[in-house]
Amino acid sequence: MRAALLLGLSMVIGLGVNAVRPNGVALRSFAAPALCGAPPSNHSAGSAMPAVSVVPPEEAAGLCGDPQTIIADVRPEKEFALGHVTGAIHLPCAASGSVADAAAGQVAGRRTLIVYGDGTGDAQPVADEMRRRINRPELRILVLAGGFPAWSQAGLACSSGACPDCQVQKAASR
Repeated sequence: MRAALLLGLSMVIGLGVNAVRPNGVALRSFAAPALCGAPPSNHSAGSAMPAVSVVPPEEAAGLCGDPQTIIADVRPEKEFALGHVTGAIHLPCAASGSVADAAAGQVAGRRTLIVYGDGTGDAQPVADEMRRRINRPELRILVLAGGFPAWSQAGLACSSGACPDCQVQKAASR
């Protein structure tokens, strides 16, 4: 009986402290982060879903002017602010389900999604997750080979500055 009472009291105190802390866990809107280091998903041989392809920066740059193409940056907010592909949306690898759903909504009606990060490896799991989440066989999903460093080294168009969507995402997760 005492153990149950102590356990219940501990839970109440813990929840109270969590509610008061500015960086406490939002219990109502918590979503586990995506695993950025997860291996790419394997589609079965009979699957109608095409695999995610890796493309060099020059090929990706050729697609950027197409209004049917959207570009997603999976790097953290601070890196995005320091520089990103012009026109890219911010889709961090640890995005909650609602952020990923919002990005999936922006892809609606588009033919191509290009995903990039600090390298090829950190963008691949996010691209695979978007392939699974969007579930449109006609959508071409590409990963930028070498990530943003390769894009920047190739001298392709970059922007910098705060991510307007990031502030909205932070407010929504509180």
